[in-house]
Amino acid sequence: MARATIIDPSKVPTDQVAFGATVVVRDLDIDDQEEFTLVGAGDEDYDAGRYLITSPIGQGLLGKRVGEKVEIPVPRGVLKYEIIEIRFD
Repeated sequence: MARATIIDPSKVPTDQVAFGATVVVRDLDIDDQEEFTLVGAGDEDYDAGRYLITSPIGQGLLGKRVGEKVEIPVPRGVLKYEIIEIRFD
């Protein structure tokens, strides 16, 4: 709790991936779309696409914009995505 920070949603940039964003990506290896929502500890549910902001996928997407391509190193290799959509539901 000592390191907890309150995030003001009105100050979160909506044109780039940030905490709470739902991100639609195209997997460049299999040409399929996936959707991730970046959440905090305790709210993660990987089967439902809710990924920790501190996970490799969360960190790899953080700060990116629509149209950008990213390569994210994960234990099983490198994930290659293109950002298709960013929304804050």
